[in-house]
Amino acid sequence: MKKFIDDLKNTYRPGFSLPAEFYQSEQLYRHELDSIFFRSWIYAGHVSEVPDGGCYFLTEIANESVIIVRDKQQDIRAFANVCRHRGSRICSKPKGRVKTLVCPYHAWAYELDGKLRSRREMPESFETSEYGLKPVRMEVFHGMIFITFSESAPSLNTCLAEVSPCFDIYGLAQTKVAKQETFTVNANWKLALENFMECYHCAPAHVEYSKFHTLKSPKDAEAFHPAMIKRAIELDYDTRSIDDQSEHGLSESVQHFYNRKALYDPFVSGSKDGGPAAPLLGSVKEYGGGVADFQIGPLTYGILYPDHAVIYRFLPTDLQVTDMEIVWLVNENAEEDKDYDLDNLTWLWTVTTEADKEIILNNQQGVNSRYYEPGPFSKMEDYTQSCLEWYLREL
Repeated sequence: MKKFIDDLKNTYRPGFSLPAEFYQSEQLYRHELDSIFFRSWIYAGHVSEVPDGGCYFLTEIANESVIIVRDKQQDIRAFANVCRHRGSRICSKPKGRVKTLVCPYHAWAYELDGKLRSRREMPESFETSEYGLKPVRMEVFHGMIFITFSESAPSLNTCLAEVSPCFDIYGLAQTKVAKQETFTVNANWKLALENFMECYHCAPAHVEYSKFHTLKSPKDAEAFHPAMIKRAIELDYDTRSIDDQSEHGLSESVQHFYNRKALYDPFVSGSKDGGPAAPLLGSVKEYGGGVADFQIGPLTYGILYPDHAVIYRFLPTDLQVTDMEIVWLVNENAEEDKDYDLDNLTWLWTVTTEADKEIILNNQQGVNSRYYEPGPFSKMEDYTQSCLEWYLREL
């Protein structure tokens, strides 16, 4: 495998897109599962999805299924959705509320803290303490639940200590899920990520997004940025730009960034008309001060408007199949149809992602052509290039 990876990496030309085999090799994809996905911290869900003891939901990542459950002591736990008897999946419904976790195959039952409670017709010598559910590492960061399958991955909250204060004003732990939607595209996960990481395509491909966000034009962003930062400082918002692409590798850090961008006047949110979409989040003082965006790990991204948050998660389900999952968060006290209109709230990122599905699919189809060869990156694709270089190091 090492020779295969080394030979593949040697075909990469710095400053250019990746050769076709990076998006076509089944052998590489299987290697990526272990070297990237199962070593990373991945967004699993929000604390509001498990409001009471016994509430659970499932997170599916490649061939792994994880149960996120709140136990009777109100602690959130994560377990492999695998019975310790003969390996059956325990939970089949994507979410629900239970008193115990019972395997449907032979009715082995587990407490919400993972301990084996009942093991039918086993001998008296059977040691129940040795057959609890397998825990999966889990940490909560500002209400967002993250999991990793790696025992050696660094603590998420430790690595994000510097950026954590930037999230304080949004009170994400006091939000709830307004909507969650999955957009599946028949393309390799890297093409989906590469598209999301650059706005070179925003002006020609995303008319709706470009109407609000200055990120589509470097000159416009530079022109609007000083006034936005001035207003954000007046409102006592954290205006630092933090970027850790972790050249040290996943074993020592967690790839992340946080920055604040201006919106075009007079727009203040990512709603259909650019006006307020929902009640303000946390301690946000007014509909001003721009919009923040962030990355945590290689697969989780977010946009923080004054009145709602949008979380993106990219999950590969096969070599050329990727789920782009979007979660919209609103103030936990907000009521649909009274405090916010769901269509207005979700419109921008729904139309943007629908357009991205076609863009990414066209990209994959072109890469699959015998005529494809890597082309040079523009200055507006610098972040995509830096993330590809990080990816190559991690392989």
